[in-house]
Parts: sequence; C-alpha cells; structure tokens
Amino acid sequence: MSEQVTPELLRQIRCLQEIDEKFLNQIAAMARVVEFPADKVLYREGQPLSNIYLILSGSVSIEICAAGIGCRRIMTVGAGDLLGITPAVGQSLSTGTTRTLAPTQAIELNASQVLTLCEHNPRFGYEFMRQVALAISQRLNATRLQLLDVFGGEQGTGSEADNKSRGTA
Repeated sequence: MSEQVTPELLRQIRCLQEIDEKFLNQIAAMARVVEFPADKVLYREGQPLSNIYLILSGSVSIEICAAGIGCRRIMTVGAGDLLGITPAVGQSLSTGTTRTLAPTQAIELNASQVLTLCEHNPRFGYEFMRQVALAISQRLNATRLQLLDVFGGEQGTGSEADNKSRGTA
C-alpha cells in the first residue's frame, strides 16, 4: 500500500473538488493512504483522535454507545465523505465510535497540520471548515432522526405537548 497521494486522488473527495491546486498539493504532501479491513473499529467514543480521514472507498458506520443499551448506528459514511471531524474543530476526544462495514480505503491527514494550513490560508480554511460544518450538520440530522425513531411514540403531537407544558391540555 504505497499509493502516493496526488491532487488528482484528492479531487475524488467531494469536499475537496473546488479547492485550489496549490492547497491540494500541500494536502497531498501531508497525506497518506490507509486501508482497513471490514469490521475494524477505527476509534472509540472518548478516545483521543488526531487524524481526519477522507474516505476513498468502502463504508464506515458512526455509532454512539451507552451503558446498558450498547451501540446504535447513527449514520454511515462512504466514498467522498469526511470522517474524524472532531479534531478539526479543536476537540481531542472522539464523540463517536467508528467501524468499517466493508474493506475501506481512506486518506489520512494529521488534524493539526490541516488546521495550521487553514490558519495560514484563510480562503482554504473557510472552504475546508464549510465542509466540516456540512458534515457536522449531516451527523446532527442523522442523530435527530435516530432520536425520533427511539422516542417517536412517547410524546404526543407538537401541539399536544405544547398544551401540556402550558397546562392547557
């Protein structure tokens, strides 16, 4: 697995397709291709996380785990997606557990190097952080949908719940 990371390879990643060539060259210099077998835990919730992954192929589940309940898959990411976004926003501990669902190939980036590139190049930083925000938004929406699935039958409709909280039911 000595595949060199090139700007052309990076263009396969959805969030990097519009990034200027000079920044792609800088990212390529700090990146490496990694491969994971199916059913490999990449990192667990609460563990230190220092890398960002750009998925080239395969699929990875993002799970939230709780004592007595086990792990619940929130969403699945695949080719073109960002994974390991927590360190991109300055957090060092993972907020979820990730597990490969199929053999997966990814580009691994050291988050602190990416953040330094963002700080020194505001245009790149804006574009990259916009993609991170989009990934966070997708994960929040997936979590919201999971909560609706878990708690959907426990409360009445919005107006009934509002009436109860106001004491008008």
